[in-house]
Amino acid sequence: MSKHFNTGGPIDPQRMSGFRQDVAERCARIPLGHILGYADFADVRFVVGSGVFVPRIQSMAIVQWIEQNLSLDAQSTVYDLCAGVGAIGLAIWSRTAANVVCVEVDEIAQTYLKRNILRMSAGEQEVALCEANINQIDAFESARGSVDVVVANPPYVPQNTVLLPEWGVNHPAGAIFAPDEGVALIQSTARLAYSLLKPRGTLLIEHSESQEQQVGFILKSHGFCSICTSVNEEFSDATGSSVITVGVKA
Repeated sequence: MSKHFNTGGPIDPQRMSGFRQDVAERCARIPLGHILGYADFADVRFVVGSGVFVPRIQSMAIVQWIEQNLSLDAQSTVYDLCAGVGAIGLAIWSRTAANVVCVEVDEIAQTYLKRNILRMSAGEQEVALCEANINQIDAFESARGSVDVVVANPPYVPQNTVLLPEWGVNHPAGAIFAPDEGVALIQSTARLAYSLLKPRGTLLIEHSESQEQQVGFILKSHGFCSICTSVNEEFSDATGSSVITVGVKA
């Protein structure tokens, strides 16, 4: 309500009208982030809007794992694949000072990502946008073997899965659903990550709990070792707990 009203004083009719419009949209199951125009993640407020994926608390498990297990600094390089509005990559940058490259192919998401980089005052040498498709591995040839960490929250919901309207209807389908039982872009992520990473570099992928065995097999088949999946109930919402799988380039 703070979007429309200040505490105390008379209620402005125009503000009341705006509030009612927001309530009507929420009743129609429009995502709250799209209504407000922002979403909070990792103590940072990100600009979002219709046509982009709203960052979820589940992705905080990636940020926390990196903080607890890796020592990144200004000499480190992190690639955030399927970056969306940049929440994971920018959160990592803000907490580690690592150089971050956010990879995103969708033009609407790119627009919001550019705004979020600007709002956080991240310089181009610190956080860069790479407008590329992760399926086109040749586009990343110049970065081969130079990256310390790759993170990704790719679309992983199997096609034709029925979700809550906030996700299944009022989010862009390309940011939610993926072919091949939901693992097509996880396959692409693993393949590209292995090319990008230095020896002993780390890959972290977010996925569903039901995909644990599939994701582990995919990482192993692409040459990763020390593969471990963790379920973190600390970062959960109506869709469930956070699930990430970590692998190390052999």
